[in-house]
Amino acid sequence: MIPTRLFLLAIALRVATAASAANWPQWRGPNGDGISDETEVPVKWSASENIAWKTPLPGNGHSSAVIWQDRVFLTAALPESRQRVLLSFDSHTGKTLWQHTVVTAAVEPMHRENSPASSTPVTDGERVFTSFQNGKRVDLQCYDFAGKRLWSAQPLEFDGEHGYSYTPLLYRDLVILDCRQEGEAALLALDKHTGQVRWRVEPSRRRISHITPLLVHDGRRRQLIVCGSNELRGVNPDDGEVLWSCRGPSDVAVAGLSYGDGLVFATAGYPDRTRMGVRVDGRGDVTDSHVAWKSRRQVTYVPSPVFHDGQFYSILDDGMLCCFNAKTGDTVWEYRLDGRVRSSLVLAGGNIYTTNDKGVTTVFRATPRGFESVSVNDLGEFCYTTPAIADGRIYLRTGKHLFCIGPAGAARSAG
Repeated sequence: MIPTRLFLLAIALRVATAASAANWPQWRGPNGDGISDETEVPVKWSASENIAWKTPLPGNGHSSAVIWQDRVFLTAALPESRQRVLLSFDSHTGKTLWQHTVVTAAVEPMHRENSPASSTPVTDGERVFTSFQNGKRVDLQCYDFAGKRLWSAQPLEFDGEHGYSYTPLLYRDLVILDCRQEGEAALLALDKHTGQVRWRVEPSRRRISHITPLLVHDGRRRQLIVCGSNELRGVNPDDGEVLWSCRGPSDVAVAGLSYGDGLVFATAGYPDRTRMGVRVDGRGDVTDSHVAWKSRRQVTYVPSPVFHDGQFYSILDDGMLCCFNAKTGDTVWEYRLDGRVRSSLVLAGGNIYTTNDKGVTTVFRATPRGFESVSVNDLGEFCYTTPAIADGRIYLRTGKHLFCIGPAGAARSAG
């Protein structure tokens, strides 16, 4: 007979896992790697079919939606009023619950494909955290679910010719932000309750990169993988200790990281387009010992890849879809899709979703056998953002609307 305490613990773990699976609390999902554990996810829709709701959005922005049970959060920039705002929506109906001004400042200089609201917020189920540029400062703020500001912090001076696009992540009681830039660059961990800096690590070089760190566990230890300024690092997320470092892939990096089979997959686009796989179980400088492979071919600049069952899947900026062997980096297959791509790949139910800048999402099977199309779905609107998957629905921000893709009516209970 199973002891009562162990039985109750097992029940609690199953409930916690179910609740977590129904949420998409940060950019690229629960683990920050573009992978959803959900299996019943829509694969067919259009601008008018299989749409639970769509809500007009104010202003503009390239941030993606995050979801926690009945709440959806999104940021936007309102050019005429110079405001950067945080919005909260009802996930069942799309109704705007509140809109709060986070920052009021002149629009900063930036790359033509950036926006003043490109950083995706993050939530822990009680609070939601934003990241903006505010004048010459990095601005991080914390709100409760009623829209009340709990704290505000401006820990760094910012100087970056491409503009601001730095998305935080949460780890235990920390808000972690890697701000690789030409100004006061640093990897920061702030107390999520107060906004006070708990630890800080500076990069070896100050060069623009926009990669959100990735939390992984290699079987022995949990580590935070950071990339940019021509270096990869594994960092202890509890105290900022640098566990290992490696040169590469290049100076300027945008595409997010993926992890699988003990390897982190990194890609960067300037000045040298490079993709590489690095083993994460090293110590010290592992440039000569732990680089499993490196290639200058088939390199993506902006869209992030996903890992599945021994393969890495990547979409190049020009629409070329690639499947790579994770251990060798060799090309397994490639297939050209239409359109330019800025959105990152997401994986759910054995399918991979990729959205081009015209709002066309191609769904295909995650298999090394070759490209197997599931569906092609057109919303007919400009799109640079990454789909969010929560509770059997897909949430996708376009240039004009926030779409909720899936059956109409109330969403399933997160529990």
